[in-house]
Amino acid sequence: MDLNEAGRRIVVRHWSVIVFCICMGVGLTALMHIRDTVTYTASARLVLDTQDPESRAESVAIADTAKAIATSPSQVSDALRNADVPERDPLEVAERHVSVRALGSSGVLQLSVTDPSPHVAAAVANALAAQLIQTRSNVTKGEVQRVLTELDARIAALNRRIGTVDAQVEDLNVQAAGAVGPERLNALRAKRNEAERLRDFLAQQRSVLEGQSIGLLSTEALRPKPLIISRATPPPRADSSRQGPDIALGALLGLVLGIGIAGLLEVIRPTLVGGDMLARTFETPLLGTLRSDPHDKKDAENVNAIGARLRLAARVAGVRDVMLFAVGPPADLARLAERLQAVPGEIELLSVQTEGEVAQLLEAQSGARARWVADSFSTDRPRTEERASSAQGLRIGTVELNNSSVRNGVAAGVVLVSPTSLKNADVLATSHLLRGTPWPVVGLIAYTPSASSKGRRAMGAPPVVVERHGP
Repeated sequence: MDLNEAGRRIVVRHWSVIVFCICMGVGLTALMHIRDTVTYTASARLVLDTQDPESRAESVAIADTAKAIATSPSQVSDALRNADVPERDPLEVAERHVSVRALGSSGVLQLSVTDPSPHVAAAVANALAAQLIQTRSNVTKGEVQRVLTELDARIAALNRRIGTVDAQVEDLNVQAAGAVGPERLNALRAKRNEAERLRDFLAQQRSVLEGQSIGLLSTEALRPKPLIISRATPPPRADSSRQGPDIALGALLGLVLGIGIAGLLEVIRPTLVGGDMLARTFETPLLGTLRSDPHDKKDAENVNAIGARLRLAARVAGVRDVMLFAVGPPADLARLAERLQAVPGEIELLSVQTEGEVAQLLEAQSGARARWVADSFSTDRPRTEERASSAQGLRIGTVELNNSSVRNGVAAGVVLVSPTSLKNADVLATSHLLRGTPWPVVGLIAYTPSASSKGRRAMGAPPVVVERHGP
């Protein structure tokens, strides 16, 4: 089975299933967007106190950190309160209406907020950007500020102690100046020297702490400064709707589902589609395809062409009588026989409806059939001579199926009349039936059944009885 045949069997045979699945996909997608509201997205650009990223991975890491902070429900709640819109649900806004992404591989971040009101979207975006910078600063600068505060406190304590020692040294100098006796003077000088050594030690400690404080301040000064580069403004246009792309996606998914269901149906109940495919299956030539039911008085041009091909095929097969046999669903072949009968030619047309009628006809023509078989396998004369003789004096007409007065010695051929789409079970049944008769298959006439004929067959309409026509 080639791709063309598979396409005809799946698409042509089950096009209604595919169309239904596509419509269902489109309908369900449209229902998903039936309650959509118009939204606006406001965006603010900012940088955090991080070094410039050297790769896209570092940029993505910075954006992920900012997103983790910005989508925190507590941060969103504070931003909504600062923007004077406390009626919004912080959880829903944080989950569905806040996004943070890096611009390229840079450290610049874009914080976006979506809301039905453009002014609310801009206000929340600006408030949330400020919250993000403040929270990030608290996380990164909190320890530095604490250390600087402790260093300042220790330096202040050392300054107080140094001032106290300086006062003691000054007092000892005054006492030494008024001392009487060498022993008193030496004792005061010893105390003064000890106080001066303590002052030098305290001053050295103060210098170390001041150096540490200056180092921390220098390091903090080298860090990038967080800043809102561009504040959000109310967007002038609403966001583009996802309804169109989603409907297209729903139609595509429906198409895939429909083709899958059609393929499954073909696996369970295989069919043959197309007159050329049916002709190859029955190993007979395709005489033509009607664009309507056989009983419709339409498509006269195709009927004339089919009649001409039918005469040629009958002469090649060497038959005088031709039987129209309905393959698959019952069909009214009487009118088709009359129309083919009206085509200029020398072939007698018989209309056969069902397998039972074929059996009756074979039983009625048992004698003639036996003589035809005997003549077919006779060695007294060549088959070409037989065909030439049978091709002479061809007559056009139809015969009643139960007519027992069929002319003896007349060779009959079968013309299959089938819809363009046929179940494999009907093909097998017809093939087995044809193997039980010596009549050759002259050709196949395909037709495209109309909706009305499908409805009549679905309601169980009885087959049309064919009467005799012609001489």
